[in-house]
Amino acid sequence: MAVSEDFWWEIEKLRVMTLHDSEGRDGGDVAMTDKDDVSSDGSGGGGESLVSLGAQRSTRRFAHLLYTLAQAYRHVASGTYATRRDVYYQCVWLYGTQAGLDRSAEDLVRMLGVPRSGLHLTITGKGLVAGALTYTTCDGTIVNVSQAQNGMLVPESVEGMTGVVSDARYILVVEKDATFQRLVEAQVHRSYGPSIIITGKGYPDVSTRQLVHRLWSVLRVPVLALTDADPYGLHIAALYKFGALLREDAGLAVSSLAWLGVLPTDLRALQLPAYALLPLTPTDHGKLASLAAHPALSRSPGWLRQIQEQQNSGFKAEIQSLTHIRPDYLTSVYLPTKLRQAGWVL
Repeated sequence: MAVSEDFWWEIEKLRVMTLHDSEGRDGGDVAMTDKDDVSSDGSGGGGESLVSLGAQRSTRRFAHLLYTLAQAYRHVASGTYATRRDVYYQCVWLYGTQAGLDRSAEDLVRMLGVPRSGLHLTITGKGLVAGALTYTTCDGTIVNVSQAQNGMLVPESVEGMTGVVSDARYILVVEKDATFQRLVEAQVHRSYGPSIIITGKGYPDVSTRQLVHRLWSVLRVPVLALTDADPYGLHIAALYKFGALLREDAGLAVSSLAWLGVLPTDLRALQLPAYALLPLTPTDHGKLASLAAHPALSRSPGWLRQIQEQQNSGFKAEIQSLTHIRPDYLTSVYLPTKLRQAGWVL
């Protein structure tokens, strides 16, 4: 499918803004709270816990800390990586559950004052990636993502990736797995590309956010977000852009990310049928108010306008609601039109 020059002109303008915006910034100075930034012990990610050498109940936890520290030291010293899952299976009898290992790893991050990636114990991601991307894993395996028909899992060790090669013109971050699969099936990454498509399957885990940030910093191309037109979609887009409030690691937030859609301001122009629009709940109104009060968004007029539009309309809509216009409206009309007309919020 031929792509007009207007289409690429808008993408190029966004790329130039991206490069200007990223100079001298790591993107992690402002943060958002997200539900995945919570440690496995249920402490909410921000609290401190006490391990007393004189307390019997702390014996096992102290053993967890020592063994996890030993594993981290071994991999840092050798320049290798291991997944937390692999470490857990090496010593199931000690940890008891995966949560035991996760808790000790998070404790070490706090105690040592290092980012999670500094332990070289990676978290297995749930996200998927598709499109024009080739890279080499930490064990020397060359991975060509474009050969995967339905995309592939985010690499276990984003930090260990080398030889990243791509001719992608932009990166599209998608909220939902179902939308990701629809876009890949429609070959959007080729028809309106080359591009890279990534999904965190809802709220993204650390590995997915690491991949988005790594590709953004290496390829120096625009990053666009496609989410539902609801408070949670807005929150997910903001999470990729501004980062997580609790124990945010450097190298996760993409400060120049643009929210492509579905925007609350799009809903009136789309003229969706009444049954495709869902009324906002009291919880939704509370989340919008919380987001509007956050310092990151209070300094972003475009994002505030979207919040105000949704508050005033009293309605929300999912990406899937576009099928009520026509089954392929998302891939054949909405996305190419938004890209061509630069219909995003910075």
